[in-house]
Amino acid sequence: MRRLSVLPLLACLLLAACDRAPAPTDAATPVPAADPAQAVLSASQRFAALRSFHAELEVLGAQQPVRTAMDFVAPDRFRVQTPAGPQVIIGDTMFLQADDAIRQVPTPPGMLEQWRSPLPADIPAQALQAEDLGEQTLDGVSTRHYRLRGATAGERLEYWVDAQGLPRQIVRSGHSNGKPFQLRLRYSRFNDPALQVDLP
Repeated sequence: MRRLSVLPLLACLLLAACDRAPAPTDAATPVPAADPAQAVLSASQRFAALRSFHAELEVLGAQQPVRTAMDFVAPDRFRVQTPAGPQVIIGDTMFLQADDAIRQVPTPPGMLEQWRSPLPADIPAQALQAEDLGEQTLDGVSTRHYRLRGATAGERLEYWVDAQGLPRQIVRSGHSNGKPFQLRLRYSRFNDPALQVDLP
């Protein structure tokens, strides 16, 4: 059924989805650039603690190009913009909207946990091969650019981390079914109280 075709897209979007962690404290200090691996791990931890964010997704290579967006509001609300229209996940229920109808579908078990972060939560900093590529302005925001190897075999991650120690962009490159792919996520509206995901 056509409405179920959004599941692979949702899985891609949730590559950086948040869990139910508490909000970050204002006292958090970004990790110095002298330790690139720890800087990226800390950025992932701060990201997982956000109350809300907006993400823009672009996937190129292994499949047809995909460009879409997602909003997250803690503890468990997601709104995904798809070619079929907005789709909402609340808790363990996905509300698929198509053909002027809404269908409730159980969220696949573990989907949100599996895609909660581009880095495994328990990976030690010393297991990462991280490189500091210096300062870079991204959409008018000053960031630090890092390149990582070793998080996942055959894949490369790049992080752009802002002065608050939060990732503004993550690019994942690798191969799927023998073909190269690139997935880019750009983030904004961190902890924006105006960001809401309502029941459809």
